[in-house]
Amino acid sequence: MTQLRAVDIAHRFGRRVVLRSVTLNCVAGECAVLYGANGSGKSTLLSLLATRLRIQQGHCHIDDLDIKIHGEAARKRTLFIGHHSHLYGHLSPLENLIFFRDIYQLDVGREELIEAIAKVGLAPFIHQPVRWFSAGMKKRLSLARILAGRPAVLLLDEPYSALDHEGVRWLNGVIDTFQKQGGLVVLASHDPERVAALNHTPWRLDGGVLQPVGETQ
Repeated sequence: MTQLRAVDIAHRFGRRVVLRSVTLNCVAGECAVLYGANGSGKSTLLSLLATRLRIQQGHCHIDDLDIKIHGEAARKRTLFIGHHSHLYGHLSPLENLIFFRDIYQLDVGREELIEAIAKVGLAPFIHQPVRWFSAGMKKRLSLARILAGRPAVLLLDEPYSALDHEGVRWLNGVIDTFQKQGGLVVLASHDPERVAALNHTPWRLDGGVLQPVGETQ
């Protein structure tokens, strides 16, 4: 059973302290939702868990992997989707997912990638350059990586941005299925209404300190 354990994580940018002794434990089937004001450190924490930033203090394990030491192995078990789509505008949806598959050396066939594109509602545009896509379409294609990549841990930074009502409902369905299949989710959001449909545990980052919602220092 997949487990993520972050203990005493602290981080600063220059003199600015962003995270102070943050501890977070999640197991398979759970969804931890991080709330907090802009600049509270939500994106920084997710970037640390995704090994996009190096941990300065504390440690984090995904199962028995210390992500500070075994970053490459940890990344193969983790999918991070942030504010930037990391899509190539001159490539089609299918070509983008093939590139994603090859970079991460995923055992996913072409037909499975086509199916993932269809499930996010982009089948009619499968061979069109992504540069012409709307922000919502690009977001859907980014999220298709969840279906194509089969990660154990899903890290989502403001995943509802650029999604319409139908897109939000679709994403919540994907996350719900992912949890029921044993996936682990850590999600940053500022929109409790959109998250409400999920079976989740709410946390709040304030002053660099992470606490379960409802608790006080």
